Amino acid sequence: MNAVRFWTFFLGCLVADQVTKSWAQGHASELREHPILVLDFIDGPEAFFEFTYITNPGAAWSMFSNFPEVLTALAFVALIGIYLFRQSLELEKVGPQIIFGLIAGGIAGNLCDRLFRTPAEVVDFIDVYLPLLDYDYPIFNLADSFIFVGVFSYIIRGFREAAAEKKAVLASETSKEV
Repeated sequence: MNAVRFWTFFLGCLVADQVTKSWAQGHASELREHPILVLDFIDGPEAFFEFTYITNPGAAWSMFSNFPEVLTALAFVALIGIYLFRQSLELEKVGPQIIFGLIAGGIAGNLCDRLFRTPAEVVDFIDVYLPLLDYDYPIFNLADSFIFVGVFSYIIRGFREAAAEKKAVLASETSKEV
């Protein structure tokens, strides 16, 4: 199996995540006091998109913050699972290589934070406010984005494949009736 795309996306995501987190950590005190406004087209104290700095021992929305060891173990299990089930995940195909490169790169990025940063917490720095919902989305990082895009792409791919299979079955049944 030629998994060049998988490894390219995996390493690209991991490096991009760690470089941006190192930048955020290097500017932590400044970003906490004065977040960098990236995009703001709304009135009020909230900015649409800014860079700030927090750390999170848990997962999204600070879930499982009291169990960081469990999250670390789950990350290892997920990466090992992707490796062990690479055949059934169809990692010989281009699409799944990109999708799982994104997911695995994101998982590895957050895992590196848990293993090698002090404190052993994930660095988050991207802050988005959704004005239509009046909702300040939880602060996240590139690794979280890679995981989200990968999982969402995998779901969309699954729906497309199911629709294609259904279409093929219907075409087969129609040709048998004629």
